[in-house]
Amino acid sequence: ISMEVDPFHAVIARNTIEWAGLSDYVEIWCGHSENLIPRLRERLPEKSIDILFFDQQGTKMHTDLEAIRSLNLLSDRCCVVGDNVLRPGSPQFMYWTCAGGPWETQIVSLKEYKQEVVEDWMSISFYQPDSPKVGLPMVIPVSVEQLAHDTDGIRWQSVESKVSEDQWDSHSQRMRKEFWKAGIRPHEVVPTLDEHGRSRVALKP
Repeated sequence: ISMEVDPFHAVIARNTIEWAGLSDYVEIWCGHSENLIPRLRERLPEKSIDILFFDQQGTKMHTDLEAIRSLNLLSDRCCVVGDNVLRPGSPQFMYWTCAGGPWETQIVSLKEYKQEVVEDWMSISFYQPDSPKVGLPMVIPVSVEQLAHDTDGIRWQSVESKVSEDQWDSHSQRMRKEFWKAGIRPHEVVPTLDEHGRSRVALKP
């Protein structure tokens, strides 16, 4: 099941899936995640989700994750992948998966597409169902919430006007520093190239 807020993108995805002959296996739900997530309870059994991929607005990732977890849909081995968690950034999500919640997280440090200077992260988080943090309520520090506000600011600026590569680079480096101050210190992996020029990522076991 994939959720898409833009009807135009949803139609493209459905047509691509139909062309690939996968319509019996993949569904595209159109709408806002906060409205669609409750429907998962009607479609999926408990503890049935092994992998989640988040690529929505970064400052909504943490609430979507907790909404799914509250429905008891995550399997004990669930893996959650978050894209663009440094640039523009997902401060609350990264705090919860790296410091506050029942997750073990590492990140892959990448260069942003067509911007060889600008750093971005992709996070890989593994659910820890036996962690004492499982029963804790989600509490995000004020400093992290403020960082999220700044993140949304540059995100909307990039929609309404151009953000230069230097501005993005400055933003990414500031995010990295502020993450560290907030206790967001995941294990970091940098891709390498093999003898065939293919990118390889060696995650921590």
